[in-house]
Amino acid sequence: MPGHVNRDVRLSGAVMAHPRRMEAAARLAGGVLDIVTDPDPGGRPSAFRTSLLAWSSIPGDSTHHFLLHDDMVLSSTFFQRAERAARAMPHAALALFAFWNSRNGAAVRQGALAGARWVAGAGEYTPVAALLLPKEVAEGYVEWAAGRGDTWPDDVLMGRYLRQAGVPVFVAVPSLAEHEDLASLVDNDFQGVRRSPCFFADDPLAGVGEDVVLDDLPVIPFFKRGVAQCAVRVPGSGRWRDLRCEDYLAGLGIDAGAAVARAGAGAHGGLWLTAYTMGVVHAGRGLGDARAGGGGRGLGDARVVDEALATMGPGGLCHELSGRELGRLSAELHEVARAGLEAGLGTGPADRPPRAATSPSPIPLIAAPGSSGAVAVSGAETFVREHLAHALTDRGLTLATVDSGVPVVHVCALGWSPDADPEEELRLARAAFAGGRGGVLLSSVHVYPERKWVDEETPVSPADTPLSRALLQVEAAAPGAVVLRLGEPYGPGMPQRGPVADLVLRSSLNRPAPVSGRPVQLVHVQDVAGAVLAALERGVTGRVYNVAGRKRLRMGELVEAVSQAVRPMDVETSDEPPGPLVNVERAGIELGWREGVTLDYGLHTFAQWLAYESDRPQPG
Repeated sequence: MPGHVNRDVRLSGAVMAHPRRMEAAARLAGGVLDIVTDPDPGGRPSAFRTSLLAWSSIPGDSTHHFLLHDDMVLSSTFFQRAERAARAMPHAALALFAFWNSRNGAAVRQGALAGARWVAGAGEYTPVAALLLPKEVAEGYVEWAAGRGDTWPDDVLMGRYLRQAGVPVFVAVPSLAEHEDLASLVDNDFQGVRRSPCFFADDPLAGVGEDVVLDDLPVIPFFKRGVAQCAVRVPGSGRWRDLRCEDYLAGLGIDAGAAVARAGAGAHGGLWLTAYTMGVVHAGRGLGDARAGGGGRGLGDARVVDEALATMGPGGLCHELSGRELGRLSAELHEVARAGLEAGLGTGPADRPPRAATSPSPIPLIAAPGSSGAVAVSGAETFVREHLAHALTDRGLTLATVDSGVPVVHVCALGWSPDADPEEELRLARAAFAGGRGGVLLSSVHVYPERKWVDEETPVSPADTPLSRALLQVEAAAPGAVVLRLGEPYGPGMPQRGPVADLVLRSSLNRPAPVSGRPVQLVHVQDVAGAVLAALERGVTGRVYNVAGRKRLRMGELVEAVSQAVRPMDVETSDEPPGPLVNVERAGIELGWREGVTLDYGLHTFAQWLAYESDRPQPG
């Protein structure tokens, strides 16, 4: 939140430009701002070297400095608002613009609903197209970032530095600048049209002070790449995680599928659901009007809220639709967003069935008496175990200790974790299922022999491979469990080794290189959690279920998917001999489990984690 108002603010600014866009830069600078040009215009496309030079060139008498990209348009009150905000929040980084499909853009929409002037940054990259920094923060960034130009883009680097330095980030509501539709000089045109979530040439909130800040958003619904999703803050850690809106709402006892069907949103169901979730979050937290200190369910300025809704649909579809197509659909998308928000705001406790009616609870076959609603999660500290713990509590289950008599969900890391030790994994499994405890064991499809095709009835033998032998020993330690044999788990937090992680990282950094590996059947951690919940509810003790994507991806197909989900790249690939194609029909027929996470969304969630979370301290 803003601290004391600092009257002694001396603001300066500059425009960073490529020589090919000097005319646009001069027009934006208006004879008032400095222009800093790319020191190596013929070099590898990158905004980093120009921004580093610009942040190094702050006038000596300045206390705060803002930097603009040369393709921005300023609001009529840009300079006045920027100076007032610097006085109100003298030690903060102020993002004067955010992109309409980002978490920060979604936070701006939540701020608009609450009538705020500024909203706390959403734990992703820091928008740098129009950014204001205290001079000492800029100096610290220049020192820290020197030598990092060949790593992440400058907005990711800025976000990492500000977080590590403990500098708070606030994003303007509405935006003080807008992005023009000029061709990207740093190879970002694949992202489509890039605009603000809420921009006005004038200032609809002229009477509202810059100290009206919304800085406590534990959940931020956003619509990106056609998917209704949420960024959820991990309590007490400073970290964020991604999940789909339908999964978040399920934890509140709301059937998202039924809600979308009742609304008749059709092809725009994802947009409707995102706006609906925004309304649920806003109403449920009693944010009300930030100018009045919250506590109600009212909205902020109607004009600002409506503009924020108008950009939600185009922002979420800009990766696949042209500007012309977005323009043609804009009115229709706007109405869908309005309808979704209205429905979400009207969802109260009476509209939500009792948690027990919608949240899975362990079935009698694997549940000890009196244990309904509680479960233990065990195994080595891995990204799968962490995600399962979150997913189970999201659905209303209570986490208990292994020895408390409740069903155990045990994660064996053999087959997918490079650090898994067979002897330690066997010890952990025996401890988890000691005394005949029931529950769910996560094993691996690597238990199967090398055949073209396998299912749960395929004979397995300890003599096949050392890995098969180790997995069979683990499964034998859990005779009273439902066994889920996983394909290749992937998603946020996965080990940064292997073809999938390597391709996503190289795509993120725009550093293509040849890749080889065996074809893979992936399963996203969110789908793993869905399978566990289904097994707790409908699984049969001692029965085995394969849980993986139906399609086995060759390296070339994986490169194509990563190029679509992250950043285009041209990579030479080679396939190593494939393992068996694993049949997953039984899990669908008996458990009702289906792969729900698209490959595009799944790969994108991992790319986001790499950029925004992988530098933070991780559990375990």
